[in-house]
Amino acid sequence: MTTPNNIDFEAYINSYQGETRICRALFIGEHCPSLAIEAYRFAVDQVKLLTTDTNLYLSSLNKLNAALTRQGQQPVATDQTWVDSTNTKNKRNLEQLEQELKTYKTSLVKESIRVAQSKLGDHYYDKGNMNEATKCYSRTRDYCVTSKNIVDMCFNMIKVNLKERHYSQVNTYVLRATATPQIPDKTNTLSKLNCYQAISTLFAAEPNRYQTVAECLTQNVALESSPLINTIMSPSDVATYGGLCALASFARPQLQDLINTNVAFRGYLELVPHVRDIMELFYASKYTACFALMETHLAEWKLDLYLGSHANDIVQCIRERAMIQYCIPYSIVDMRRMALVFNITVEDLEHDLVQLIGQRDRISARIDSYEKVLYTKRQDQRKKAFDQSFALGAEYEKSSKALMLRMNLLKADMIVR
Repeated sequence: MTTPNNIDFEAYINSYQGETRICRALFIGEHCPSLAIEAYRFAVDQVKLLTTDTNLYLSSLNKLNAALTRQGQQPVATDQTWVDSTNTKNKRNLEQLEQELKTYKTSLVKESIRVAQSKLGDHYYDKGNMNEATKCYSRTRDYCVTSKNIVDMCFNMIKVNLKERHYSQVNTYVLRATATPQIPDKTNTLSKLNCYQAISTLFAAEPNRYQTVAECLTQNVALESSPLINTIMSPSDVATYGGLCALASFARPQLQDLINTNVAFRGYLELVPHVRDIMELFYASKYTACFALMETHLAEWKLDLYLGSHANDIVQCIRERAMIQYCIPYSIVDMRRMALVFNITVEDLEHDLVQLIGQRDRISARIDSYEKVLYTKRQDQRKKAFDQSFALGAEYEKSSKALMLRMNLLKADMIVR
């Protein structure tokens, strides 16, 4: 993939905090050769700074050196001193934490056992042993007493399952945390949980996943929580994920409400003006400018850790919705002119229309492939109105007869007591 013209790696990565910076840098290094050296170098430094995972350090360093070699540059030497001292420190800490846990189990103090198990889970998480971290975090469940204990356990299980890409498990613990009574710091906690749910839903197999993602981010992430969610996604991501998924799934009245009256989401959109402009252009049916702007930023979206693998599909969903909207007012459509509006070839347009007409049954129309003309099948609105009137009349008659029967039964005292 070529470097997007509108991405500054340093500015992009600094909009995040915590370990997600490492995951995102490694993803960019893997998918964008022109940014690989900068991204891998950053990841190597952050692994040493934020974790005790020597295996991740060595694998990241190998990727950096491979990228340097491809560019004819000198490889970076392994910091063996850090590797050895970190392995020694990990071994010493593990022995100490296991001894603490053993002592607390003897004392039978639930809170002390919970804290010790959680610390042991943090130790395994930091050194990259996700299987043992999952076991330790899961064991704290039996020692949770307060709502905060339960929510903390859920957040720990969410972060380890997200790291392992077990998205269905992420959603399970999001729902468990959300159902907890008396959630502490409720606004910020729910905002974080909705960010996690949006990510897990993005990878779900459900047909309406984009609508669920949009609802999570546009309706349930408070603007005041924006400084606290950047260990998961940046405030700009809330606008980008939420805006694009809304375009791919929301009906026009919902879009109008989102653009004009949703104050919290408007605050997020102000951080990403091009997403705001895309949404406004789409709603105004200015499809040429809308899709030209989307094409400009598509390469940037593909470098996102979670959105990247869905970017093409989301853009295609948005294009299909626009095509449906475009065809509604017309009985005859010139496909050549329509292709210019959507900035694609006539052949690609015809392929998309065939999909919408045939396999997905979303447009009622016929295509003259030789003349490149689309003929829509206009529904007889007069007949439709008569059919609806007859249906309503029949339903009213049925309800009236049932009511009269009940009244006669009550009058004749023919009821079950």
